[in-house]
Amino acid sequence: MIALGTIMPNDQRESLTQTVITAIKTGYRHINTAAYYRSEEYIGQGIADAVQKGYATREELFITTKLDLRVVKGDEVLEAFKASLSRLKLNYVDLFLIHCPLNALNYTVAYDVVDVWKGMEEVKKVGLAKSIGVSNFDSTQINRLLTFNEIRPAVNEIEINPTFTNLDLVAYCQSLNIPVSAYAPFGFFVPRPFRPDVDPKPPPTPDNTLMKELAEKYSKSTAQITLRYLIDRGLIINPKSVIQSHLQENINIFDFNLNEQEIRLINDFNRNEKVYFLKIKQLNAMSEYIFNVDFKTSLNN
Repeated sequence: MIALGTIMPNDQRESLTQTVITAIKTGYRHINTAAYYRSEEYIGQGIADAVQKGYATREELFITTKLDLRVVKGDEVLEAFKASLSRLKLNYVDLFLIHCPLNALNYTVAYDVVDVWKGMEEVKKVGLAKSIGVSNFDSTQINRLLTFNEIRPAVNEIEINPTFTNLDLVAYCQSLNIPVSAYAPFGFFVPRPFRPDVDPKPPPTPDNTLMKELAEKYSKSTAQITLRYLIDRGLIINPKSVIQSHLQENINIFDFNLNEQEIRLINDFNRNEKVYFLKIKQLNAMSEYIFNVDFKTSLNN
């Protein structure tokens, strides 16, 4: 139900090896990464070290990664995946996702996500990924896959937080028994330096009255209330941190529940304001912040 998110700025990436070790020692069993994050090698080393230290066995861990955004054809998927597997130092992953349903670099090829999905199915058929799924897919894109697939998507990973509740898409996926994984679970609750266009930041903030009241009621922090809200909506969550105390705090959310009224009250914060956009302006801003280069250069470096 809770995964360690691992997209980090350049100056924090090398610390991910120790972060993964600490997270697994703390109790995390799900690690979520992607080829785009440029962190697979550090995460792979952290997994290997944690297993060697006896903090968990490989079989107890659930590792998710995502397809390289440069892959736009089905027959390119397997080799790209093998490169991820090599960086992760693993023989298999538990979940492999199409990162984005779009031709992110606008390559001059006939791009068809169904063709890419056929390549994903091949990865599962040869036993290198236990499950395959999608990320950033809307209902139309999922519906198209379901029309032509041999293997159903095991999950859809999308942005969900109090400012972007994504209620309709979550309900659609859950109606099809497709589990939903929520990235950017804190929304604008935490700083987003690559989104200066959103000013002032929309609520809820850490000092929001409702969130503070709920935190006091349950003897938790406002951050923990935010994460529990998503868990109580039946979602997998992907918070990220390199700070040990935050790693511990983020996982200590399974000893209480929010009631339906409290979930509805947090839903009311919705402004349909996403943190991450699949548009080149926002992708460039995010890549400049994380990798110190624009989006296209970040993919090709």
